[in-house]
Amino acid sequence: MKNISIILCTFNEVNHIEETIKLILKTLNDVEIIIVDDNSTDGTIEIINNLKSRYDFKFLVRKDERGLASAQKKGFEMSSGNYVGTIDVNSRDQISYFPELKSKLESGYDLAFLSRYINGGGDERIFLRSFASKAINVFSKFLLRISFKDLTSGIFLSKRNLLIKYIYVVSGYSEWFIEYVYLLSKKNFKIIEIPYVQKKDEASIKSKSYPNIFTFLYLGFKYTMRVFIIIFKK
Repeated sequence: MKNISIILCTFNEVNHIEETIKLILKTLNDVEIIIVDDNSTDGTIEIINNLKSRYDFKFLVRKDERGLASAQKKGFEMSSGNYVGTIDVNSRDQISYFPELKSKLESGYDLAFLSRYINGGGDERIFLRSFASKAINVFSKFLLRISFKDLTSGIFLSKRNLLIKYIYVVSGYSEWFIEYVYLLSKKNFKIIEIPYVQKKDEASIKSKSYPNIFTFLYLGFKYTMRVFIIIFKK
C-alpha cells in the first residue's frame, strides 16, 4: 500500500497525461496514481494503455457515466493511500505544492488545500473567471460562517478515511468540496489553506469549466445551490 494516492480525472488529455504522470512520480515518493477517464475520444485512452509498460498506475475507463465529481469519487474508492488528493492534469504547476500539503498532514492536519485568496495566493485567469470564483467564495464563506477563503480550488490532500466517511453527495463539478470543508470544520478537524497562484489561462488548453459562457453560468448556479443545500441541511 502506498502512502499517497493521487487521482487524475481525464477527458481528452492526450497532450498532458504523460508529462503529468512523470512529474508526479518525480515529485512524490511512495505515491499511487489512479486515472479515471470519461471515455476520451482524442487518443488519451490509447496513450494511457501504452504507458502501462513504463509506469505503475491504476486505470479505469467509464463509458456510461461522465462528470468530474463522480470520477473523483470513483478514484477515492479505488485508492489505498493514507492520504488522497487530486490534481488537474493540464495544470502541472499544482504538483509542486504537494510535498507541502503532505507535510501538513504528517504534522497533524486532516485536510490541506490550495488557496488563491489568502496572503501569497492569487488568480491570474481572465477577469470573468477570477471575479466569479472570488464572488462565489465570498458568498459561501459569509453564508456558511466558516473562516476558509477558497472553497472552490479543489486541489487538496486529505486523510482518506475522512473522504470516504464524509462525502455524501458527489455530482457535477467540484461543488462537493464546499460541503466537505464545511463538515470537517464543524466537526473540529484540523484544516489548513496553502497559498497558491493560479496561472492565467493558456490558449492551447480548453477549460473544462469554461467551454462557453452558458456552461460557466450553469456551473456557478450549481455551486450557489450547493451552499443553500448545506444551509438547509444544518
